Amino acid sequence: MEKPQTTDNARLPARAYLVGSLTQFALGLHAPFLNSYLVDMGATYAELGAFRSVGNVAPTILQPAWGATSDRVGHTRAFVAFGTFTGLFTVYLFLWAATPLDMIVLYAIQSILFSVQIPTWTCLIGGLMGERNRGSELGRLGMVTNLASLIATLVSGFIAGFPGIVAALREILGPLGQVMLPPVEAWREIYYLPFYLTAVVGISASILSLLVKEKQCPNRRRSFPPVLKLLSRPGDFRRFCFAATFFSFGMSMAWPYFIIVQRVWLQNTLLEIAIASAIMTLSTVIFTIPLGWVSDRVGRQPLIILGRTLLVLVPLYYALVLFNKSLMLIYYSNFVAGLATAAHANASTAYIYDVAPEDERGSHISVYNVFTGIIFLLGSLLAGLLGDALVPFYGGQMAVFSMLMVSTVLRGVGSVMYLQIREPREYTPHLWREILGLIHRRRHDADSV
Repeated sequence: MEKPQTTDNARLPARAYLVGSLTQFALGLHAPFLNSYLVDMGATYAELGAFRSVGNVAPTILQPAWGATSDRVGHTRAFVAFGTFTGLFTVYLFLWAATPLDMIVLYAIQSILFSVQIPTWTCLIGGLMGERNRGSELGRLGMVTNLASLIATLVSGFIAGFPGIVAALREILGPLGQVMLPPVEAWREIYYLPFYLTAVVGISASILSLLVKEKQCPNRRRSFPPVLKLLSRPGDFRRFCFAATFFSFGMSMAWPYFIIVQRVWLQNTLLEIAIASAIMTLSTVIFTIPLGWVSDRVGRQPLIILGRTLLVLVPLYYALVLFNKSLMLIYYSNFVAGLATAAHANASTAYIYDVAPEDERGSHISVYNVFTGIIFLLGSLLAGLLGDALVPFYGGQMAVFSMLMVSTVLRGVGSVMYLQIREPREYTPHLWREILGLIHRRRHDADSV
């Protein structure tokens, strides 16, 4: 007889996995190609920087507000369905953006609409998990949804290589073809199915989200996080945020230029861009769990510094493409970026949980996300403007190279600043000893299978 689940060990229902997977699948269909779409529209460096900025500001700044609103109003599923439907359907409208400015405005609207889904979805699934197995359930959900996103990206990259598919479908559908698949300019055809399928899958996910059983969110009294209050309070959290400020600014300085290297310098196809994105996602998935285990053994700071130091290499490898037109540099860079994300992301969250009072952890996480989101906005926007300003003096290639090297230097300095953060408790094992021990243990586990 199956043992009934208690409140403490409740597991996520299958529908939650299905909705989460469909949502991430929809994101994987289009997100890796948006910058490429803007480049193909003839965007300047400043427009690329502005595009990255508007994509970062809404999810980070508006999430707490949407979360607080859904807490007061209730009906969390309705917020999830609304954000998923409107946010992902708007992607289809990108096909009719006439100029880069139109695209930036549409992307800002899409980011605002989709930001409704992010905190309300977290609240919805949070009420369905038990306290004891919340970490493992989130780990399983993250693994499944990341895999869905990875598959979608590869599928989009593959079908983008056959733009004639859309014309063939119009012909097969006859008179309905012009209605269901309205024609666009020829160069947009490679983006047609990724954007169109994003809307279709998004609609499906929004409908299914209404069927997920809703329970009361564990924290019903959310409000906009007290950013100034927490950042003005001396202590480990403020020290960590200031280190993150410098590094985040330096990191975002390179963002507008990665796609220039791929799409302009190397003339990558969408499939090659998809493979690069998939390599990063796969690298993150592979290393997240083992590096999370290591951080529990050796402390958060070594993993945070490892992740940030590895990210110094990413713009450097992209800059080296100027001298060595090799796609492998991009693939290797994205692998390193995935490893760095796995090392840093969970360790940073765990560090904030370690240094924050138990009843203020949610506020600390929200403040950190809002704070770094604002820095990302400023860094990406300024990087685009600086790149445009350098073009008349040094030309397009050297302007991009210069900005990538500026990001490399600032990331290097920023990673050193993480040496000032302090662990709230002592960890005795050594980082490299634990990593080698983990590898050695896995080798023996593999031999025994």
